[in-house]
Amino acid sequence: MAISWGAKKQLTFFAVFALIIISILMIVLIKLLNPTCFDGEQNQSEQGVDCGGPCQSCVGEVKDLVVLWSKAFKIKDGKYEAAALIDNSNIFAGISSFKYKLKIYDEKNILVALKEGESFINPNEKKLIFETNIETGKRIPKKVFIELEENFKWKRIEKEKPQLVVSGKQFFYEPFPRLTAEISNKSSFGIRDIFASTVLYDGNKNALAVSASKIDYIGGGLSQEIVFTWPEPLSEKPDSNEVFVSINSTQ
Repeated sequence: MAISWGAKKQLTFFAVFALIIISILMIVLIKLLNPTCFDGEQNQSEQGVDCGGPCQSCVGEVKDLVVLWSKAFKIKDGKYEAAALIDNSNIFAGISSFKYKLKIYDEKNILVALKEGESFINPNEKKLIFETNIETGKRIPKKVFIELEENFKWKRIEKEKPQLVVSGKQFFYEPFPRLTAEISNKSSFGIRDIFASTVLYDGNKNALAVSASKIDYIGGGLSQEIVFTWPEPLSEKPDSNEVFVSINSTQ
């Protein structure tokens, strides 16, 4: 019996659809069963992201994130900020998303407050984790610990680092504490969503205060002033400062 033109058309459509589905499934299965050395993930017994194990030797094994310090900062009675400075010394490995917990304790090692959050970190970058508006009532924070989630999903990142330069930093103590700086985009293209943070230090390099801000956009070859402020006088005049600027290069 002859097949009608309409039936032939339907059979052709279903055959093409089935072929597409089978092709997709084969690609997924091949990737799952045969991970490659170019998938940007640390898998198949690799010692780093796409290196070591069955792949080529690593330039260097992926090193753990290092917590340089963590501390609470008083805003006013019963209200604090907490921060931790984290260092990623890996040249080509970053984390697009990781979770953290900032735990704040008093002098009796009793938990005063807990702040949870999520952030990213680029290769070869120091990252300031910063939480504000922490209510502690009459209890005074003495120690801060940061817990980072285990089993980070490292990514190999070889993007060109944006040329953001910090210059012209000036600290003013009156009429209120503030730090100004100029952020210059030395790239030929515009950069969006620039995260900026600062740490003020005393003469012994102990952190006195922290602050963070965000710049929506700086055009290629242009500059923009950024101002970090504090609502109350500091315990002492800072001796030095650091300003960190970055964009999320892990995406």
